[in-house]
Amino acid sequence: MKKVNKKGCEDSFKKCEISEVVKKAIDEALEDVANGRVHTHEDVMEETKKKFRHLFNR
Repeated sequence: MKKVNKKGCEDSFKKCEISEVVKKAIDEALEDVANGRVHTHEDVMEETKKKFRHLFNR
């Protein structure tokens, strides 16, 4: 069975090229994950709420 998108277009799953800038960014992100340089969503939200308190008190 072939995978198709909602409109029935099979070519939406063909190989796509990405720029060197995007490839480098992806590689750096994967390296960060592999080396444990990540933050939980909860930690990020807590820091964001501290820094931008005025945006969360509406």
